[in-house]
Amino acid sequence: MRKWIRIAIVILAVFLRFYDLGKAPLFFDESVHTVFVDNVLSWTYKYDPAFHGPLLFYLTAGVVSVLGKNEFTYRLIPAIFGVLTVLLLFKFEKFIGKGADYSALLVAISPIIVNYSRFFRNESQILFFTLAFVYFIFSYLRERKWYQLALASASLALFACSKENFYPISLFLLLYFVFDIKKFKIRDVVVAVGVFLLVYSALYTNFYTYTTPFTNFSEFPVVRALEYWKYQHEIARIGGPWWYYIPLLLLYDLPVFVLGVYAIANWIYRKKNDFRAFLIYWFVTSMVFYSYVQEKVPWLVVHMELPLYIIAGICLAEMKKRRERIVLIVLATVLLLYSCIHLNIVNPTNPAEPALYLPTSMEVKEFREELKAMNVSKVCVFMSPGDYWPLPCYLKDFKTYYFPNIDNFERMIESYGCEVVIMNQTNAMKAESKIKYLEKRELCLRSWTSYSYESLNPAKVLEFLIFRKPMGTVCYFNHTVYYVR
Repeated sequence: MRKWIRIAIVILAVFLRFYDLGKAPLFFDESVHTVFVDNVLSWTYKYDPAFHGPLLFYLTAGVVSVLGKNEFTYRLIPAIFGVLTVLLLFKFEKFIGKGADYSALLVAISPIIVNYSRFFRNESQILFFTLAFVYFIFSYLRERKWYQLALASASLALFACSKENFYPISLFLLLYFVFDIKKFKIRDVVVAVGVFLLVYSALYTNFYTYTTPFTNFSEFPVVRALEYWKYQHEIARIGGPWWYYIPLLLLYDLPVFVLGVYAIANWIYRKKNDFRAFLIYWFVTSMVFYSYVQEKVPWLVVHMELPLYIIAGICLAEMKKRRERIVLIVLATVLLLYSCIHLNIVNPTNPAEPALYLPTSMEVKEFREELKAMNVSKVCVFMSPGDYWPLPCYLKDFKTYYFPNIDNFERMIESYGCEVVIMNQTNAMKAESKIKYLEKRELCLRSWTSYSYESLNPAKVLEFLIFRKPMGTVCYFNHTVYYVR
């Protein structure tokens, strides 16, 4: 029976991560990441801390070189890692018993974890590598096999090659094991360090074809990463209040949050000093760190959710009354699945969803098909790169020219023979009187909801939870499209 339950959980995880994976157009970050994939394919890739480590780009390059370039193939690697994370949780049975099954179920249907398993960025693989590190390090402490520590180190190395939050998070994780230092064999540690350096150096040097990081200290990945993200924190590029992630947890993970907080309080009261103590430490340090850092974006909440979901799974397993446990499992499953399906399948570009960051409008894909139907061959785009992404991914079928401003735009349109001109609203207001066009339209590139927490009330929250209506004012980032020929 348990075998079939696990199979059902895996099928559910696969369905939620792969069904209609290519439906939503690429979001801003996803579209920019495609450039780095192209760089990998042309062997010109160089690490840029603003867009994180190379691993995702290398893996995705392998996929698109075989299956082609589209929304599905770009998101395939995160979706695979999302399923692998669920599968890996079953292995935790030796630490948490049946709690592993409940944790796997909850993670399989987590609305935000599923969402960023369907998104072309690094979070999904980081969850897997973090979980793999935890599994192998605790396995090593229990069984003392050298390869377990080597695999824990390899997991950290792959995390390091994924994203810069590796540096603080790995430090917090490793600090927990300081008091277990005597349990580590020196020979095993040496091997583990060697494995880490081998993986880390290979990926950050394009497999040793780009050796500048070895000869120029300022180009070393850790130096560039810390300098860049320290500055972003100082200027609060995407700042927010310390409690930014709490509303997300309450809106999308309420049953898990309640179970997790209850379990933590219970374990502290009963002085549970085992794997449960580590889970509390992992969750609390993640909450404190991400609440402090001035880079408040919804995808980072998954790093707090993972330990919380495992805690909640153990809490369900430890319940002595079977009826109460079944009721809570059904309630949690229904609530999580409802949000998960709406967020990821019904309307994956809904600006009302706080879990989505500046979702690209479905109009962008429709616009591409419209241009194809009109047999358009040349397009001119007048705006800065920050304003036009992800358009380059959807204008690849046309000869497209990009200009950062509208200087000499009339001459540019004429000399390049553009049939369609796209401008952001600022440029359109300045240039429209001089453009000779047959027709024009507005194109919504992306939209979002602007919140005023003072104006929020229970009725608005309930409307969102049930009908997914916006809790604030929906804002639209529109461009003007001119058909000039």
